[in-house]
Amino acid sequence: MLRTNLAAGGVVALLFLSACGDDAKDQASGQNAESSAVETAAVKIDPAEAPLIQKSIEEYLALMEGPAEQRVLHHDAIKVTPEENAFAVSVDGVRVGAKEAEHMEIGTITYRLTPQGSDGYIVSDLAHAPRFPNRDSAGKETGSLSLKTTSFTGEWSSSLQSLLSLNWQAADIVATDSGERGGDMRASSLTVTVASDDKGGGLFDQTGTVELAGLVAKDETGGSLGLDKLSGRFGLGKVKLKEYVEKTRELQTLTAALADQATAAPDTAPDAASGGNPTLTPEQAARMGELIKGMGAIMASIDYDVEIGGASFKEADGSEPFRLGNGRFQLGMSGLDGEKASLNFGLGHDGLVIRDPDIAATPLFEKLLPGKGELALTLSDVPTKELWSLIGDQFPALVAGDQNQAEAAMNVMFIAMGQLLQQAPMKLKMGPSGLSAEVLQVGAAGTFDVLPEAVFGLVGALDVDVFGLDGAMQMATEAAQTSADAAQIVGGLAMIQSLAKREADSDGKPVDRLKIEVDATGDTKVNGVSLSGM
Repeated sequence: MLRTNLAAGGVVALLFLSACGDDAKDQASGQNAESSAVETAAVKIDPAEAPLIQKSIEEYLALMEGPAEQRVLHHDAIKVTPEENAFAVSVDGVRVGAKEAEHMEIGTITYRLTPQGSDGYIVSDLAHAPRFPNRDSAGKETGSLSLKTTSFTGEWSSSLQSLLSLNWQAADIVATDSGERGGDMRASSLTVTVASDDKGGGLFDQTGTVELAGLVAKDETGGSLGLDKLSGRFGLGKVKLKEYVEKTRELQTLTAALADQATAAPDTAPDAASGGNPTLTPEQAARMGELIKGMGAIMASIDYDVEIGGASFKEADGSEPFRLGNGRFQLGMSGLDGEKASLNFGLGHDGLVIRDPDIAATPLFEKLLPGKGELALTLSDVPTKELWSLIGDQFPALVAGDQNQAEAAMNVMFIAMGQLLQQAPMKLKMGPSGLSAEVLQVGAAGTFDVLPEAVFGLVGALDVDVFGLDGAMQMATEAAQTSADAAQIVGGLAMIQSLAKREADSDGKPVDRLKIEVDATGDTKVNGVSLSGM
């Protein structure tokens, strides 16, 4: 495994987020400027803003880095120099990790801030060292990360204290590890973007993307993992941007204070048996609870999507035992600003190929390999407003120094959650979902009520359609003559055949249908036949 990694790229982005500080633009005397970046560039800046910007960056980095004894990101000095139309910013001595331990030296990062109207800055001209060495506690180099920034620009709003747009592109990314079990990881390009859409009334839609292309990671055996593309996307819908940033900063400040207290007074820790936590005062716990209660009303939706394309592994001899055309992961929540919310979860893949001697020895296994698959789940009617309030109300007791009090609060919360779900059960929906192999395809869709009192926690039905069952059974029966594993497959397919209802699909092809029903007692029926006696 590489000790150095692409996280250093995130360090650059993190420093950029601190570029404009908190209130420098508002504190300085400033001057009116046009809102467009082009027109702003022609307006001379006020040199009096430079020390205020510098102070704001220092304060923000102190918050982001956390207590000195526990911080991972470090810097030595910040300098802001006024130019004719912009401010030149230099952040010196940037590193990830403490000098006395393994760390990565980023060095000096510079960029320019150009005033944008009366509310923010355009950030550009990012520059940094082409190579970041990784060193052990003795100062010996153990690896490095190299990258070249080819484009960087963004927009910061001082009033919202938020990044409104970003476009950062880097190329020729190389991470190496010179250790005994070291490796080499390379990528042709990295692109990071952020975009904001002002919906009015303080609400914004925000999206961000990260895409890594041409990734190749070699291991110590000479094998290599390749990815044509690794991309991720996040989205925030109708987020109260200013409130979101304020609460996030407050949470960061509170967390940093707790960590600082734990470091400053380790001797005050009680016995582990007492379950106490001296670093969390009643006032801090109460404030944390209020922050939790307020989180649900900050935005309407949030979603994440991750996708990989052209994934493969090659051995040192050039053979390719694994290839995946496409893989997907999705997670999202909507309706967070209302009484009820929905949670969506998705997984999918396509073009899966596994070349394994054990699989190749039995053709059946190759033909039953699910080259394509999809799982889609939706949990609806989630009482998010009540849940946020319940957790926030009980939080101070949950983290109380008295273990009995904490356990009692946990029990109260679980009982209240159960009562809440009994009164208004959530619904779990599956579909469309399924797996597709060369000789067998399975599709599933169904809906369940989430009931705490039910044996399995669910009551409902799932409809399963099986295509190609006859062909799969024939192949499995032939393979069972020489394979014990194939014989087990025959047994499973035979059970499906005995329970399924054979029909003709819309295209005339035979399909075996199974309706699986689960009731509150845990009794499971397939096409009306109970499995409890089988």
